[in-house]
Amino acid sequence: MKPEELTGALRRIPLLATLPAPLLEEIARLCGVRRVRKGELLFSDGDAAGYLPLLLSGQVKLLRTAPEGREQVLHLVRAPASFAEAAVFGPGVFPAATVVVEAGQLATVPRPALLDLLRRRPEVALALLASMSFWLRRLVDLVDGLALHTVEERVAAYLWSAFARSGVTLVPGAQIRLEEPKRLIAALCGTAPEVLSRTFRRLAAEGVVQIGGPVATIVDPAALAALARVGHETSEPTP
Repeated sequence: MKPEELTGALRRIPLLATLPAPLLEEIARLCGVRRVRKGELLFSDGDAAGYLPLLLSGQVKLLRTAPEGREQVLHLVRAPASFAEAAVFGPGVFPAATVVVEAGQLATVPRPALLDLLRRRPEVALALLASMSFWLRRLVDLVDGLALHTVEERVAAYLWSAFARSGVTLVPGAQIRLEEPKRLIAALCGTAPEVLSRTFRRLAAEGVVQIGGPVATIVDPAALAALARVGHETSEPTP
């Protein structure tokens, strides 16, 4: 990737979007860039956080795995985005594993160089605070969703956010192709694949939404919004 292309790609990452051009070019010079493959483990829970990961393209999931093997997806990161800031600038240990869901490109900034930049340039510190506030809200939303909402409500919230991201007009009969496989959707909603399938059938029987393979069709937008608690303080389980 050419230097000017990398600088443009970094500009699209929310953490870096407001930084002045000379500072962004300096960060670009610190970056290493590589392709990442679907299914690749970028790092595990407890690994040393020796770099700040910047996802230029593709998708990754942050997850924790229970002793019996069940995984809880903490977040699905869609490019362009940064993640694991708190680990890099804090204790220096990644608190969750990260697996590539969709192949793409990953830029990495070495932790020592980034800490030096943080000491010299206060605008980087301000951008970091905003980014970590975002992640804190995501974790609060995750705990809130798992503790206070039913599976049906969490699935409805996922579907509502998927429709909203697609840009289609939310009217009866509107259709989208689901972005993730059902196993990942189930993990994002904090449930098992078989429970997700039963929930899809229940939502169809209630006249809310129809799921046919990877295609979702809204039947009753108002009912889906009500189940998803649109307008309440709580948020959908994915961005």
